[in-house]
Amino acid sequence: MRPGCYISLFRCKLQLLSACFIVLSISLLLIYRRTNFNDNQPLVSANRDDITGGVIDSNRKFNLMDETSGFLKRLFNSYNECTLDYLNANKLPQDHPCVIETIKRHYLNKPSPPEVPLQLDSDDDKDRSPGQTGVIFRLLKNQTNGFFVECGALTGDAMSNTIDLERKFNWGGILIEANPEAFKKLLSRNRKSWTLPICLSLEPFPTQVTFQPKSVDPGHSHIKGAAKTLQKPGIPGIDPESVTIQCFPLYSVLLAVGRTAIDFFSLDVEGHELKILETIPWHKVNIKTLTVEWNNIPEGEEALSRFMEVNGYIRMGAFDFQWTRDVIFIKDLINA
Repeated sequence: MRPGCYISLFRCKLQLLSACFIVLSISLLLIYRRTNFNDNQPLVSANRDDITGGVIDSNRKFNLMDETSGFLKRLFNSYNECTLDYLNANKLPQDHPCVIETIKRHYLNKPSPPEVPLQLDSDDDKDRSPGQTGVIFRLLKNQTNGFFVECGALTGDAMSNTIDLERKFNWGGILIEANPEAFKKLLSRNRKSWTLPICLSLEPFPTQVTFQPKSVDPGHSHIKGAAKTLQKPGIPGIDPESVTIQCFPLYSVLLAVGRTAIDFFSLDVEGHELKILETIPWHKVNIKTLTVEWNNIPEGEEALSRFMEVNGYIRMGAFDFQWTRDVIFIKDLINA
């Protein structure tokens, strides 16, 4: 091949690489303009000289290389800033990408594979829940393959409101337990559900709280400063030293799992149930049924029922047994 041919071939390759780089730069710029990792910053930065009367000058000359380079730098810095300290300090919204990604990477445990057997304390066929499972199953007309969320999941066996839905009727779901020791046992059960060692936030953004576990009776573990009924003498168990627990809004957890349609939500957190329910964007989720513990709520059962009715739910009744005091709600599909 003559030298001139080599030069032509080289020029063709150079032109092709240049074209690819331009296309890539334009694509990155488009992504940049649509991405906003910091809700407090504008998508396009402008110098003071570029602004007239508070409006960006339309005659401004943009340099594609500078814009692309700036986008990559901000993108890199945004991911570096996505830490627990950052999202807690800045009270990031519950649907913020940093919040969702943090849950996915550091807190979310995948369901155990179907072929891996459950590790329960016994193999008997008795209902493990104090009564919630049977009632919800009937309200949902014996639904199989449903999806639940259980907050206050304990060890995932005794007193579980969802284990029988999972092992008998092929349900799956999300199990949330803040007590560190109880969560270790929960993980060992090989449940076919997502598990998270967190608490649900009492605010519509991530928070950290001081949590007081109970060593003998994990069901009475609670956020420090909860209802006074939890502090009275006679509650089983000795309080170990308090621990710091990370909390996320329920909606953030649902987005991390990729599921906003819930058949059954079991909420038992020893006094903060109403505050958690108040963080939920009800127009963005579809929760068919709920059981909510009421006896430790400072606002009382009537306040809980009024709140749920305002958000489109019917009070179906309540449990008032030794081990459970829950109100049962079902979504009002007629007046929705």
